Order: sequence, then structure tokens, then C-alpha cells
Amino acid sequence: MASEHHPGGAGDQQVVGAADVRAEEHVPDPVRDRLAARTREILERPRPAASEEQVAREKAVVHECRYLMRLLSTRRRTDGEMRLRLSEREVPADVAHEVMARIDRAGLIDDAAFARDWVQQRRALRSLGDEALRRELEQRRVDAVHIEAALGEGESDEEQRCRELVRSRLGPRDRDLLRAERDGAHRRRLSRRLDALLTRKGYPGDLAVHVIAGELRAAAEDPAA
Repeated sequence: MASEHHPGGAGDQQVVGAADVRAEEHVPDPVRDRLAARTREILERPRPAASEEQVAREKAVVHECRYLMRLLSTRRRTDGEMRLRLSEREVPADVAHEVMARIDRAGLIDDAAFARDWVQQRRALRSLGDEALRRELEQRRVDAVHIEAALGEGESDEEQRCRELVRSRLGPRDRDLLRAERDGAHRRRLSRRLDALLTRKGYPGDLAVHVIAGELRAAAEDPAA
């Protein structure tokens, strides 16, 4: 006798389970649907035509961006230097703000790197002391935090740089006169000249006096100094 088919058997359970899975796959996600609808709305929304004022402002922004790009093509400049140029050109504040924002987004402003390179180059080429370097960077409107960080990097032994500068200015004739003189006249002339030099180079006065005295004494005592 043929077996009876009982609802709820294993076969029916499998069929019902598969149907449930397919049904779940098609259950709408209200959040997802709302997001999709909102996205379509935004993309399909007609854009209003730019006003004459907006067009004029955009032209002004582009014009000033090109101006700053020309400046940057000659040498690196700080954020403060470029803002000063815009101010001197009497660029409206809102235009200047947008111009600097675009220059910044383009990666053309890095005051920290500017300060580091400036300190390294001026120490190497001109033997400048920290105070002179600080004044120069302040004149270029670099923030104090970048200045102090740059002065603290690399070769920061200011006394050693000061000594090397003094030694470089003592020629063989100076050394001979220092060893031969009895009245100290040449020593005093050298001291005044070297003190003026170190002042121009930005070395502290107490350091200058200490270094000059030591180097002149060494030059007078040791022919090979």
C-alpha cells in the first residue's frame, strides 16, 4: 500500500526552509532604500546657475592663486609671506582665505620644512647664530613653534660654531702679532672686530666675549692654534 504523505515531513521542511531563505533575500531594507533614494535625489537635483557674483569671486580666486604660484616658482615662501602679499594687494578677506586654502590643499605650504632648511643652510653658508636665525624666520612670519623646532634640530652646538667662525677670521699675520706684541694693542683691535662680527651673526654677547678671549689666548700661546 502506498505510503501516505504527511505534511511537515523532512522533505516539506527542506522546501519550506529554502523558500524562507529566498524570501529573506528579497526583504527590503528600509534604511538602505532611503539612502539610495536620497542619493538619487541629490544626483538628479538640478544645479542652480552660478550668479554673476559667484563667477566673479571664482575668477578672483583663480587669479590670485596663479599670482602666488608665480611667486612660489622663484623660491619657497611661508604661509605668512603669502598672506602678506595678498594683504598688500588688498585682496578681499574671503577671497584671500579661499586662495590660501587651495594653496594649502595643493601641498605647497610647509613652514616647518621651510624653517628646518633655512636654519641648516644659513648655519652652513653664513655661520649664523641662533638669534640671527630666529630674527630672519620671524621676518618671514614663521610661527615660533616651527622656529624653535628648527633651531633645536641637527647641529645645535652654538658655542662650537662660534669658535669655528672666530678661528676662520684669525689669519697668520694676526697670530704672529698676537705672539709678538707686548702692549696688547692688536689683541684689543681684534677683540672689537670679532665682537662686531659675532653680534652681526647673532651670537649672544656673553658667549662672544668668552669665545673671543679663549681663541685669542690660544692663538697667542700656540703657533699651530
